[in-house]
Amino acid sequence: MTDIMSMIPADADPEAVKEAIKRRIVRNAIKRKAVKNAIKRRAVKKSIAKKAIKRRVVKKAVKRRVVKKAVKRRVAKKAIKRRVVKKAVKRRVVKKAVKRKVAKKAVKRRAVKKAVRRKVAKRAAKR
Repeated sequence: MTDIMSMIPADADPEAVKEAIKRRIVRNAIKRKAVKNAIKRRAVKKSIAKKAIKRRVVKKAVKRRVVKKAVKRRVAKKAIKRRVVKKAVKRRVVKKAVKRKVAKKAVKRRAVKKAVRRKVAKRAAKR
């Protein structure tokens, strides 16, 4: 305030001096308010940005979870497929084993038949 007083001439009107001081005070107050508002806006912008970043992070996390689940499902599917294939292979093996048994039995029957025929033939020859 002293600097205003020093700038005002001694013979100036005291009312005009008061008015000038008031204007200066008001101008400073307006400046301070503007600064405060700017800081508030910056803070609001920051908080909005932070929220956006959080949302992005959450989205990414959700995506990762979805991907993990999809991968798990794929793994499970593959495991089921492998199980099915194993069972099919086992069935094939069993079928082949059965076929082999049947074939062996048939061979044995054929051998028996031939032996019987030979015996019959020998007997006929002896007579």
